Amino acid sequence: MASDTSLRTDRVLPPSALQTPRPEGLALVAVDMDGTFLRPGSTFDRARFAPLREAMPREGVRFVVASGNQEAQLLGFFEGEEGGVALAPDAVQSENGSIVRVGDERLIESAVDGETLSHLIGVLEDADARGGASWVASGPDGAFIRSSEPVEMRDYLALYFPQYEAVDSASDLAGRRVDKVSIVQREGIDPALLEELVTALGDAMVPVTSGHDSVDVIMPGRHKAFGLDVLLEHWGLGGEQAADFGDSANDVEMLRAAGTGVAMSNASQPALEAADLLAPSNAEDGVLAVLEHWFG
Repeated sequence: MASDTSLRTDRVLPPSALQTPRPEGLALVAVDMDGTFLRPGSTFDRARFAPLREAMPREGVRFVVASGNQEAQLLGFFEGEEGGVALAPDAVQSENGSIVRVGDERLIESAVDGETLSHLIGVLEDADARGGASWVASGPDGAFIRSSEPVEMRDYLALYFPQYEAVDSASDLAGRRVDKVSIVQREGIDPALLEELVTALGDAMVPVTSGHDSVDVIMPGRHKAFGLDVLLEHWGLGGEQAADFGDSANDVEMLRAAGTGVAMSNASQPALEAADLLAPSNAEDGVLAVLEHWFG
């Protein structure tokens, strides 16, 4: 879910990607979606992207989507063709790298154990009783949203997890494969809740901010850099051949792991510190601008 960090002049910024040539040996471009590839309002310029999508395979470069959102939602953005060019990515890593798909095949499907999941849900239900914390559990078996969520919140969560099942209680998740629980507090995530989650979960799961109003609680080691490693191994590539674009704390591992990490100008401080280069903001179609510079 999108970061709302604005560009501040007091932040230390990496060099501009628009003044840097295409990385030598580049063979993979991976993009986060919300706050990175997508504009505010969750759109992108399909007509502008089409010639880039056509150029990348000619140059031996694969295009990868890497997001915390649901696989079905991510694939939906790239359905069909634009000007006769198929826009579908070469691979999708969803759920922050816990699920990795190439074509019609899932290379990786991850799931947390039932005891840990039940413990996490119990913490969230206690937090909800004290003042409100909405959540959606998701993984290889789909997404699960509480039937008690207000309609407005359920519709909001469904933007990111369109294929979901309504559940009445945590017991309905028994036997379902879940790799991540996304928490939303529309007024901003309460730092006390983060501290409570860290204390309660220990090393079993890890809370990572994905925007002002949301936190992803993920499996240890199942982050976007993990998904990137799966794809690099699958295609026989090295990390130095990858360029990754991101804006939030859940992009940090991926930005550091890539040969070239590119943060958006609207990125959080952790993402900026992890990046090698800076792109214009997502509102300025920064990813497309950099790709045009590299492939134009």
